[in-house]
This record gives sequence, structure tokens and C-alpha cells, in this order.
Amino acid sequence: MTYYLYSRIWVIHELSTWIWLSGRREKEILLRGLHHLDLVYEVVKKLLDMVSSLSKMDLVKARNCFNTINKKEEEADEVKREIIEELSRGVIHPMDREDLLRLILSIDDIAAYAKASARRIKIVIDLGYSFPDEFITLLYSMVEHSVKAVDTLRDAVKLLTSDPRKALQLTYIVEEIEEKVDDIRLNALEYMYRMCSRDFRVVCLLYKEIIDDIEIITDKCEDTADTIRSIAIHLI
Repeated sequence: MTYYLYSRIWVIHELSTWIWLSGRREKEILLRGLHHLDLVYEVVKKLLDMVSSLSKMDLVKARNCFNTINKKEEEADEVKREIIEELSRGVIHPMDREDLLRLILSIDDIAAYAKASARRIKIVIDLGYSFPDEFITLLYSMVEHSVKAVDTLRDAVKLLTSDPRKALQLTYIVEEIEEKVDDIRLNALEYMYRMCSRDFRVVCLLYKEIIDDIEIITDKCEDTADTIRSIAIHLI
């Protein structure tokens, strides 16, 4: 094996750092990462159910959805801590460990913002306010796209070891979904501003925060896609 010193960094010639994918322990961590992502998917999917229940004025179901979201997010958080503990033992190459950590933390952020959105929706309900039908439709569309983004991330992670080129292609789909959500967010903000300019209430502040939190879900999906893209490129 030949080493070259370049800009004070040792570069290993003809050896990708991503040989970790062939290691048993590394594959186990990646599988646990996929389990983590599956739990996060359930969180976002349940947020979609929660928004759907608003259109039916089923507040009991909405609250039950929040409880499920809270439980699943805690489960995902526990899996995240276990993976980080495994990574901290230093049995994996530092460069590989850094990318895996970025992947896990960005996935965790998706769940965090989905939970934050659900919590604010529950606050609106608990305060006795309601959501206009058109506003619910816009929120539903944003979350629906978020579900698609997370599902696409799941497929991308599954393909990393078998077909990194396909995984790379899927990351661009996530990017396109994020752009669509940005557009829907602007429509939701426009609707909210028109509504609140006629009748401003404290709940308008919560409406704005809900819109922003849901939009950030797909921002974090894009961050996750960026990390997957980086890994895939090393594997191609």
C-alpha cells in the first residue's frame, strides 16, 4: 500500500475508506440506522394521520396521534443513543464514523421537527381553536410530501450496499420533494397572512410556527439525502 502526503493529510492510495461496508459490525450499525429511520417514518406518517383527523374534527383521534408520535419519537431517540454509543467505541474508521454520525443525527432531526409540529397542533386544539379547511389542506399536502421524502430516504439507505448509483438517484428525488414543500409553504403562509390580517388572534402565531416546523422536516430530509449522497459517491 502506498501513502502520499498532500496538504499535510495522509491519503491512502487505491483504498476507499468505505471498505467498512464489508465489515460485519459496520453492516450491523447500518441496519440499526435503517431501523432508526423506520421509526422516524412512523412518526411522520402518524403526523399525517393527525392532520387528517383535523379535517374530520376528530380531536380525540388527533390527541391519540400525538401520543403515538411522542412514543415513537422516544423509541427512535433510544435507538439513536444506542448507535451513537456503538460509534463512540472507536472500532470504525474515523471518517466512516463521522458520516454515520451525520446520517443518524440528521434522521433524528426529522423526528424532532415532526414531533414539534404535532405538539403545536395539539396546543391549538387544547386552547380551543380550530383550523380552517383550506389551511388543513395545505398542511396535509406538506406533510404528505414529507412522508414521501422519508420513504424515499429509507429506500436509498437500503440500496447503499447493493446499488449505490440507485441510492444516489433517490437523493435527488428527495431534493425535488423539498422544493415542492417550499412552494406549498409559501401558499400556506399567504393564506395565513390573508386570514390573520382580517382577524388577528394569538393562534396566528402558532399557525406560522406549525408551517415552519413542517417545512423544516423536508429540510432535514434533504440534509439526510446529502449525507447518503456523500456515502454513495464514495461507493461508486
